[in-house]
Amino acid sequence: MTSPRLTSSALTPIVPELPEDIRRLTEQEVDASIRWLWAHATADGPGQGLVLDRDDLPGVATVAATGFALAAWCVGVDRGVLERDEVRDRVRGTLRTLEESVPHRNGFLAHFVDADTGERQGRSEYSTIDTALALCGATVASASFDDAEIDARLERLLHRIDWPWLADARDGRTVLRMAWVSDREDDYADGADAAGFVSAWSMTAEQLTMYLLAAGHPDVSEELARDLWRGFDKPVGAYGGHECVYEPGGTLFTYHFPLAFYPFQRVRDLDGRDWWANAREASLASRAWCADHADRWKTYAAGLWGPAAGLGPHGYVVNGARPSAREPHADGTIPPVSLFGALPLAPDEVAPALRVLRDEHPGAWNEWGATDGVNLEGDEPWYAAPRYGLNKGATALLGAAALGSTLVWDAFAAHPWIARGAGKLGFTPA
Repeated sequence: MTSPRLTSSALTPIVPELPEDIRRLTEQEVDASIRWLWAHATADGPGQGLVLDRDDLPGVATVAATGFALAAWCVGVDRGVLERDEVRDRVRGTLRTLEESVPHRNGFLAHFVDADTGERQGRSEYSTIDTALALCGATVASASFDDAEIDARLERLLHRIDWPWLADARDGRTVLRMAWVSDREDDYADGADAAGFVSAWSMTAEQLTMYLLAAGHPDVSEELARDLWRGFDKPVGAYGGHECVYEPGGTLFTYHFPLAFYPFQRVRDLDGRDWWANAREASLASRAWCADHADRWKTYAAGLWGPAAGLGPHGYVVNGARPSAREPHADGTIPPVSLFGALPLAPDEVAPALRVLRDEHPGAWNEWGATDGVNLEGDEPWYAAPRYGLNKGATALLGAAALGSTLVWDAFAAHPWIARGAGKLGFTPA
C-alpha cells in the first residue's frame, strides 16, 4: 500500500479559479458539511462510524452516507478541520462496523441500519448502490492512510461481495439487479421477483462507480465487467442546446454522485464517452429547463436551479428536468447540493445561483451550512430543517473538488482494486 496521502495532488485542477466570494462560501460549506458528518456519526461501540441518514432521526444510519463520510473525513484532515489520528481511529472503527456489525447478503450491505448497533433497521433491503457508496468511501480512506488494519478490512469487504450473484442476462444484455429482500414484508418487496431480487440497473443513473468496484474483483472476468458496463441504457437527449446521456427522471444528483469519487474527466470509457462532460451538459440542461419554466415556478424565477431528490414542503420528492424519459416531476424545490455538486463542472453558471441563496435566503443556512431544500412557491419561503448525510457528503467532496482538491479522486483512482477495474472496463486516459 502507498504511503499516507492526506495532501492534495499537485496536478492542475480541472476547475477554473472560483470568484473570491464563491470560494469563501464554498470553503465554509465544505467545512460545515465535514463537521456535520463527523458530529452525526456514532462515536464508539458496535455501530462506530455509522452516519445518520438525517439529523432529525437520531437512530437511523445509512451505509451510503457512511461511505461519503469516510472520504469527507480525509478531506477534513487535509483542510485542517479534523485531526489525523482521530480520523484514522474512526476509520478503523467504521470498517470494523461495516465488516462485523452491519448485516449483509453475499457481501451486499443492508441500506438502513441502527446507528448504535449496526443492526438492520426495520425492513431495509440489501442494496447494491448503497454498498457501493460505502465501499467507495472506504477505498478512499484506505488509500489515504498507511494502516494495515484499514487495508485488511477493506480487502475483506471487497472480496466478500458476490457480484455474479446479482448479474442477470435479459433481452440480450447483462445487468446488475438493484437489491435483494429477504421476504415479502421488506422494503421494495412489491417490486421483487420470486427469488427476492429487486429491479435492475438497466438505466443510466448514479451507479457508475459500482462497475469499477465490480470489475476490480478477481472473480469478475473482463468479459462480464464489460457486459455490465454495456448493459445499461445510454439514451442521448438534449435541452437548451446541451446534449447528454440522460437518466429517466432527469434528477441532477445521479450525474454528480459518481464524480464525487472517480475522476471521470481523466478517462474515456470503452465507447470513448466523457462522463465528466456528460454531467456538465446535464447540469447546464437542468439550468436551462429551470430558466424556461420560471413563469411557472417562483423558485426558478428567483434564479435557483437543479431539481433533484430530497425533502420538499410535502415530504420526500424526486424532482427533475429535461432531458428525461418522461415529463419531469416538479414541485419547485431545489436542494442546494445540486449547486455545490455542479460547481466543479460549471462554476460560472453556478455562482449567480449561490449568490442568490447566500444573499436573499439567510434562513437557508445554519451552523451545518446550507439547508437540504429551498421552496419559494408558498406565501413564505420554505427551508428544509433536517440535513441529510448523503447531501452533506456530496457537498463536502464536490465542493472540495471545486476548490481545487484532487485528494479523493487521486486516492480512489490509484487504489489497486479500482485501477484494475478501470483496466478491465477498457477505460483509457483522456
